[in-house]
Amino acid sequence: MAMKRTILLAVWLAVVVSITAARAQSGDVLRPADGLQVDEHIARELQEHRGVVIVDAILMMPSISGDLTRCVFPEVTLGQTLNKDAPRKTISASMIGGGKLAAFGGITSLPPGEYLLLSIRCDNVNAGYGGPHAKFQVRAGEIVDIGALRLDHHGGGLFSNAGKMHRSVEDVSPEIVAFLKARAPRAMTQMVRRPMTMLGPPDSVTRTSIRRCSIFGCS
Repeated sequence: MAMKRTILLAVWLAVVVSITAARAQSGDVLRPADGLQVDEHIARELQEHRGVVIVDAILMMPSISGDLTRCVFPEVTLGQTLNKDAPRKTISASMIGGGKLAAFGGITSLPPGEYLLLSIRCDNVNAGYGGPHAKFQVRAGEIVDIGALRLDHHGGGLFSNAGKMHRSVEDVSPEIVAFLKARAPRAMTQMVRRPMTMLGPPDSVTRTSIRRCSIFGCS
């Protein structure tokens, strides 16, 4: 049994190592296509009269035991309207491995205006939580930390898509701030904090969109 645990842990760590670089740079500000440093890339985005947004999501979901477990690969989708044909941007939030921040992609640039946090998805289990969950403002030339949207889904177990949902807005973790300061020390001195405003009541009944897959395919 001990050997089996060791093998499983080694496999999990190998997966984390293989995806950490990509996940850590999944935001378009953290992955400049032209090879500029993150500080330089942010400065260019601000000069083009765009704003830079820092956002995180904490998604707690039911496990088989009935307890809550944290989603490994949360993603948030941002947009200005509920129209599905309107432009949207999906970015990765914080990935936690071994109790520590393993990767973060929740920083992106957007044109100025009012935006919605349209949905949260747990990418590794194909579970989606539609919104809109919150709204926030983007201002030209500004780097804004809008905080982290936390969603706790209390349900009937891993294979149940019904349950109760509690939402709240929290501060972005100190680990994420340190992560960003290490990559963009100049830009982070200009950061302002303006938390997103949650839409609707904090508690509600919910059903998630879960795509179940097996060796025979997905449904």
